[in-house]
Amino acid sequence: MEKLSKSPLIYVLAQVRIGAVLKMADHVPQIQERLRKTGYPLYRASEIQEVRFGLGQPELKTTPRWYFDAGDRSTGFLLQADSVVFHTSVYDTSEVFFAALSQGLGIVHEVVGVEVAERLGLRYVDAFQADPGHRLAEYFRTGISGITLDEIGATQPRLLINLVADTQVGGKLVIRLGQNTGPGFLPPDLHPLELTLTKPFAPNEEIAVLDYDHFIERVVPFSVQEIVDTFDALHQVTSGAFRKTVSEFALQSWR
Repeated sequence: MEKLSKSPLIYVLAQVRIGAVLKMADHVPQIQERLRKTGYPLYRASEIQEVRFGLGQPELKTTPRWYFDAGDRSTGFLLQADSVVFHTSVYDTSEVFFAALSQGLGIVHEVVGVEVAERLGLRYVDAFQADPGHRLAEYFRTGISGITLDEIGATQPRLLINLVADTQVGGKLVIRLGQNTGPGFLPPDLHPLELTLTKPFAPNEEIAVLDYDHFIERVVPFSVQEIVDTFDALHQVTSGAFRKTVSEFALQSWR
């Protein structure tokens, strides 16, 4: 498909959930050294805490994370004991994205010896504002036009549409359409975003957000090529869904 010169795409994420490697921390130094030499010199470690509720007292679980980012923090890898994430805020083409993903997965696989992949998820987040003299409703196909805020007396809608569907490649596709104003327009689970966003937005004007989350869950032997091939299949479906969501007017505006 043609590349849009004014693409609204601001963030792309590919996640490979793997069979947990409890000694992942032991492999981090070698992974960091190799990723550092392939364009990801910025490293940091952190922890996330989750509260789990069961039959007894709530339990606090701490999960270590390791980040390997490009010098401008526009692209990077995020590693946990049970997952590898590649994400970018400067998406070019699927070929470029999957080549970088393949390289990073290959490094992790060679160092760690990953046995299986359990879940593959590909996520695209588009965000855009209407051009002067136009409304956001014009950017969507009939039936997915959203709501004009002043018509309902609203100023801060968080979510307008949430569609979940099975796909022909054996996955599930979740499409969320949000409409908001102000800096907190990204999907809640992406806050705080670890990468630097480069696209500017006019203050105090409505922003439409299209969030496509396409994933497939099945346990398969870990093969970098087969994983990338599956991601490409997920991409093809999601790209088609995007072009069926937005209007021809929108595509013309972004060409």
